[in-house]
Amino acid sequence: MIRRFVRLLLFLFILAVGLLVYTFIPWNLTVDPAAGSGIGRNRRPLADLPDDVSLAIVRAGKMPARQLFSYRGGSLTGPYENGMIAVLVRHGEDLIALDTGFGSKVDEHWKTIPALMRSLSSFEKERPLKEQLAATEISPDSLKRIFITHSHWDHISGLEDFPFVETWMPEDELAFIKSGAYPGLADQIIDRLHVRTFSFKDAPYENFPSSYDLYSDGSVVFVPLPGHTPGSTGMFVNFKSGKRFLFIGDLTWAREGIDLPAERPWLARKLVDMDEARVREMIQKVHALKAADASLVVVPAHDRRVHEELPSFPQFVN
Repeated sequence: MIRRFVRLLLFLFILAVGLLVYTFIPWNLTVDPAAGSGIGRNRRPLADLPDDVSLAIVRAGKMPARQLFSYRGGSLTGPYENGMIAVLVRHGEDLIALDTGFGSKVDEHWKTIPALMRSLSSFEKERPLKEQLAATEISPDSLKRIFITHSHWDHISGLEDFPFVETWMPEDELAFIKSGAYPGLADQIIDRLHVRTFSFKDAPYENFPSSYDLYSDGSVVFVPLPGHTPGSTGMFVNFKSGKRFLFIGDLTWAREGIDLPAERPWLARKLVDMDEARVREMIQKVHALKAADASLVVVPAHDRRVHEELPSFPQFVN
C-alpha cells in the first residue's frame, strides 16, 4: 500500500512538472481576423501632423531576466535584457513623460513587492529620470505631466521624485489602485500624488474602439490596453516625418510577444496578469496593426533590445 502511494505521488509530481514545462514550449496565438478591423482608418494623415514633436527614451534601471520567462517559446539562453524606461515627449513647449522607471527610492520600493517575486528576481540601478533631466539643459521643473502605462511598482518608482507633477492615468487604473486588488507601492503613495484621470472619450483610433488624443492633433494618442491591469494604456507617438511608435507597457515583455504573437508562460501570467483573456485580445490587436503598418515601431516597456534601437536621452528624434 505504501509503495502504491509513493508511486502515485511520484506520478503526480512528474505529471505536474511535465505540465509546467509544456507551458514554456512555443505556442503562437491564433489571430482573430476581427482584431484588425479599423486599421488604416480613424487617424490623421501624417502630413497634417505638427512638426514640433520629438521623443527620447530614458533608461532608468534593469532587472536580470531570460527570454524563457518573457514569452512562450523563449530561449533559456537567448538575448534579452529587462530594462526600465521613461519615455519623454516634447510637443512644442510642453514636455510629458510616460512611466518613470526606477526612482531615487527604489531600494525602499523594492520591499513593497510580494516576497515570492522578490525571491525570483533582482534589480540593478541606473540614474533616475530626475537626475538625468537635471544633468542636461532640461530642468526637471519643466516636466508638468507624467502618464503611466499601468501602476506596477517598476513603472511608477520615480513618481515620488516629482511631488509637484501631475500623474495622469485612466479612471479604471485609479479604481484598480483604490480597490487594493494588487497591494504594493501604488496604493502606498497614491494619496501623496497629484492624480488626474482621463477617459477614452475620443473617436476610435486604428483598430481600437476609443482613444484619448492628448493634443487633439493626432500626434500623441492614448488607447486602452486592458488585461495586465484594468487600466493598462498604450501610447502612440506619430511624426510628420512618417515615424510612428506605439508604447505598449507590459502587454508583452518582449518584441516576440507581438511579432509571433505569443503570450507569457503560464507561471508569469498567473503572477502578473489580472485578465489573461483581455491580454490575448490586446496582443492580437497590436500584432494585426504592426503586420499592416511597416512604419510602426512597437515598444514593450521592458525589452532593452528594442530600447537600444531608439533615441536615448538626451538625444531626441522627430
